[in-house]
Amino acid sequence: MDSQALRLPDPEAAELLLVREAIAAEVLALPDARDRLPEQADDAERLYVQARTALEQDDALRRMAKQLPWLTGRRPGVWLMLPALLAGALFSGLTAGGRFNILAPPLLGLLLWNLLVYVFLLWPGRRDATQAAAQGTRFLLWVGRRWARSGAGARLASLPGRFIVAYADSAPAALFGRLGATLHGAAAAFALGAILGIYWDGLGVAYYASWESTFLGAGTVSVLIGIVLLPASLVTGIPLPNATEVAAMAATPVPAAPWIHLWAVTLATVAILPRVLLAGWALIRIRRSTTVALDRHHPVLRSMLAALQGTTLTVRVQPLGYRPDTSALERIRAALQTHFQGPVHVDVADPVAVDADALPSCDPGYERLVLLMSPAQTPEAEIHGPLFTAASSQAPICVALDAEAYRTTPERRASRLEAWRRLLDSREVEYLELESVS
Repeated sequence: MDSQALRLPDPEAAELLLVREAIAAEVLALPDARDRLPEQADDAERLYVQARTALEQDDALRRMAKQLPWLTGRRPGVWLMLPALLAGALFSGLTAGGRFNILAPPLLGLLLWNLLVYVFLLWPGRRDATQAAAQGTRFLLWVGRRWARSGAGARLASLPGRFIVAYADSAPAALFGRLGATLHGAAAAFALGAILGIYWDGLGVAYYASWESTFLGAGTVSVLIGIVLLPASLVTGIPLPNATEVAAMAATPVPAAPWIHLWAVTLATVAILPRVLLAGWALIRIRRSTTVALDRHHPVLRSMLAALQGTTLTVRVQPLGYRPDTSALERIRAALQTHFQGPVHVDVADPVAVDADALPSCDPGYERLVLLMSPAQTPEAEIHGPLFTAASSQAPICVALDAEAYRTTPERRASRLEAWRRLLDSREVEYLELESVS
């Protein structure tokens, strides 16, 4: 993100991103908010006014905006605590036969899970794992695009996925920080529920402690509980049995209350206190940054600013693999006016081969590079992937598919266009289709 990034408070940035993605999904037209602009407002404020105008004029989008606290992770943290607490209460180490297994396999598994999480958080390469998680959210965008192939209602339904991906790109620290705080808080609530569930069960039943195992002997069990419960024993003063006493417990159970106390303290120190501290640290880190930086060069934001300023977008059209006729050039100009929802100045370059090495350089003054292609070409990832990469390194790209240039049966044309959509969606390349004459 450059130093001229657009900065807005988090809630306002989220609303602007929602409107941006709605425009990109072609379910919302650029709103006219020039008469509502405050004097001497910067670009970020002007865009937000435009976004607010769009939300006020579109009922469906306004209802979706009310869900932004959920989509940005601000609200789930509070509501997830109670279900996690109740789920933990059902996670008990007591058995219906009035016996408490001192190994407490469910509780032992809970401890191991938390320890694995701490190891992951301390692992030197965890930043790469976090980036991988961020990349994983982009899968939602691919699913959304696949889902939004037809019908404005379906495209509107895909907006939550598009928004989450856009928000993760623009404010990853805020999103993953809130998710981290939520998960740590829920894990602490789950462990607390497990402790409360054990004590609640013990109020009405006289439980006795023993142990049984198919694979472990008394000596191994003694060592295991010595490792796991020793810190709790030191804190509470409750002594741990030796191997002989452990062996005797298999035949002669003892009162379970001391063992329940040991496990409760162990859970509190391993699965609750660290999680609470981690959740608090995540919230502190989020509060350090109250604004979100948005890329002012995003194509939709450029179009929104151009509409506010009454300026014209400058677009370079690069035909690839075929020479468009006069009618095709008229269609592309009309389609770009509709696509960018504002005045567009179109410069058409000479056709070149479909080859990344043959692609001419694009002047920095162009705000968009449109690759005009005929669907008669077979979409091939090995050829078109490098081409799209080379083009996007020069300017934001958009692929225009001239359906009329592929003169064949309607069924064959539809099949080829579908193949192109799959390739462009997989590459996350924006595209438009020039309507053919039937």
